[in-house]
Amino acid sequence: MEIEFHYWMTGFIAREAGFEPDEAAIIAFSSQYVDENDVIFEVADKASGDIYQNYISQTMNILKPKKDLMRIYPMFHFVPGEPDAPSARRKDGKRHILNTTPNSENANEIVDSAFKSDHQIRLYRIGISTHSYVDTWAHQNFVGWYDDFNHIDLDIKPNIGHADAEHHPDWISHRWIDNRLVEPVVNNKLRFLSAARELFRKYCNYQECQGKPNYFSNWDDLKGRIEDLWGPNYTGSFSKYVEGRNAAYRKAMPWLKGFNERKWFDEAIETKIIGGADSHEGLKAKFTLFEDKYFWKEGLDRETTHWFRFQEAVKDHQKTAMKQIAPVFSEMGLELNKV
Repeated sequence: MEIEFHYWMTGFIAREAGFEPDEAAIIAFSSQYVDENDVIFEVADKASGDIYQNYISQTMNILKPKKDLMRIYPMFHFVPGEPDAPSARRKDGKRHILNTTPNSENANEIVDSAFKSDHQIRLYRIGISTHSYVDTWAHQNFVGWYDDFNHIDLDIKPNIGHADAEHHPDWISHRWIDNRLVEPVVNNKLRFLSAARELFRKYCNYQECQGKPNYFSNWDDLKGRIEDLWGPNYTGSFSKYVEGRNAAYRKAMPWLKGFNERKWFDEAIETKIIGGADSHEGLKAKFTLFEDKYFWKEGLDRETTHWFRFQEAVKDHQKTAMKQIAPVFSEMGLELNKV
């Protein structure tokens, strides 16, 4: 999924489930920020000299070494599910232990743990785990590693994740063909509505555990409103009707501002530019001669900043997901601390 679901729809569903606007905004930002958090920073405390380093939850370099990809993709984007799930039936009969399947036990355990996490990082953890949870619908039948299992038709791109399928699995209301499957016609609207329903259920149940009303009985009405926001189905090689949907999201959620990936970072961190501002995009990042320096802004407590809490939540999510998925890797003969 892309920003339309990870940010706008996550915020919309959280608010409808009873989260306050500021809470829903944190959940939505955290969910989308998983895809933007692809740079390791070393942030210094000017007074003590202590260095804080974050953990990335995405990489733009899909050719990273095995140990790096395995610590990112299966944890945040391609949670291993049930290889024998009905939705995973293929024409060639292949199955894969790392195959992503919707609403899997692993994904449920990971997202449920977020609702019980430390209060200081809980909303951030909910957003991060929401990202991995709903991606089990969008990324189903792909694995988060190099494998011919991901190969579609005669595409020559590296068989990593859904690279062969390009962005088709992530587009709202899109219909496309996955020729590997017994049932090859894919309707993303149906997949994403299922994800929205189960996410709404999760959020409503959490609210009930907090002593608040459970609004899940409103699902049928909410489903109709979501379908109105998403508009018609479409096919083809491009995402269509995006501007109309974005306008609809903003109108439906005046309390949620447009996503700015630099917002939390810039609020917490002072950047000392050396030479020219560093680029963190693609190959440009490899040709930085003089690296910028980063410091916590003076006069603030880093532990109260959104960026710090998000990064701590990323580490907590990764630790939880690693523990949950470890038996799968062990069955493959892999120990991530050794690959």
